[in-house]
Amino acid sequence: MTKSRGRGPTIAKDINRRLVYQLIKQKRITSRVEVANELKLNKNTVNSIVDEMLAHDFIIERGPQETQTAGRKPIIIHFNASKKWAIGIQLTSTVIHWTVTDLHAKPIHSFSVPLQACTPEHAVLAIEFGVRELLRTYPIDSCIGMGIGVPGLMNAETGTIIRSSHLNWNNIPFLKLLSDKIGLPMQLDNSVKLASLGEAWHGLGQGVSNFVYCYFGNGVGCSIMMNNMILRGDVNAAGELGHIVTEPGGELCGCGNRGCLETSISLPAIMKRLKPYSVSATHQAPLDAMEWIAAELKQGSSPVVEKLDQVGEQIGQALSYVTNLLNPKLIICDGPLMEVSDYLFPIIEKQLKARSVSSTVDKLQLARSELFPLASCIGAAANVIQAWEEVLIAFD
Repeated sequence: MTKSRGRGPTIAKDINRRLVYQLIKQKRITSRVEVANELKLNKNTVNSIVDEMLAHDFIIERGPQETQTAGRKPIIIHFNASKKWAIGIQLTSTVIHWTVTDLHAKPIHSFSVPLQACTPEHAVLAIEFGVRELLRTYPIDSCIGMGIGVPGLMNAETGTIIRSSHLNWNNIPFLKLLSDKIGLPMQLDNSVKLASLGEAWHGLGQGVSNFVYCYFGNGVGCSIMMNNMILRGDVNAAGELGHIVTEPGGELCGCGNRGCLETSISLPAIMKRLKPYSVSATHQAPLDAMEWIAAELKQGSSPVVEKLDQVGEQIGQALSYVTNLLNPKLIICDGPLMEVSDYLFPIIEKQLKARSVSSTVDKLQLARSELFPLASCIGAAANVIQAWEEVLIAFD
């Protein structure tokens, strides 16, 4: 019987390789000595892994470190985040937002393209064309994959969009449709959940372990970050803020209930109620609608002021439930509706204070996202980067 050699030393090196990689990436600028000391690894082990990273351009050496002590000075090494790149996409019913990022999920190039028709076939063709165009500029050998954010309930493992009321899609095997056309590693997830990941990497959520991200636009979305992890729930449906009932017996919602928050404060709902006062058909597009609303608000239009007062009160009511249940440190508000956040926030905050337990609301911060419209794209790219780094065993 032949004795198995096993993979003990190989597995140990794989683990050490990821540890060294992650620490250098986190620090951005460090030295071999510092890495060995912090990880409590043998210097020869660290030197071997750093030499690998140097050979494959994941590290750039910047010369000796200036110190006050005598003896050999440590060589400064920089993490080369531009060695690889990732694609982040947010799909909506009218437009596709794109970003190309480095390994820190920092956007290198971002753009938005109108979606001609909101069907799976048109979306696949548009994404396929966009990827082809990107590969004219960025080398495919350095692309670690593509993340796609889609509004709706989905099975992330199978890549199936179970239901999306905003896209009017049901049981669409979207990841398979894309994989048949595009030969890149792909991740599919809910766009709002990915947006909270984007905020955690590059937005207001950096360094905040417990926060809530809310999106207010054509729909209402919410993602909950608890202890630095996205709270998903049993069927990946945690955070359905838009389907909290704020007007019992109100308008019928796409979910089948009546009086959901989304039926009152989404942009289509707002414009429906303000339609008698709007003369332009172009106001159906989110940004066009918000431009009109902001202009009318500035002029003191009574119908717009009255509607926005109601919107602010209902958002505050819904967020008070979130605050009392989850006690977040921060609530980040994003989306086209936040173009008038200066007007809405005082109303929302008043409702929060009136409806929330004081211990949960006293230190709560309410803030407008600084990443619009790219939070979901950044999160989609970050999702791909995380998946790639989890199985990193060789620098090639």
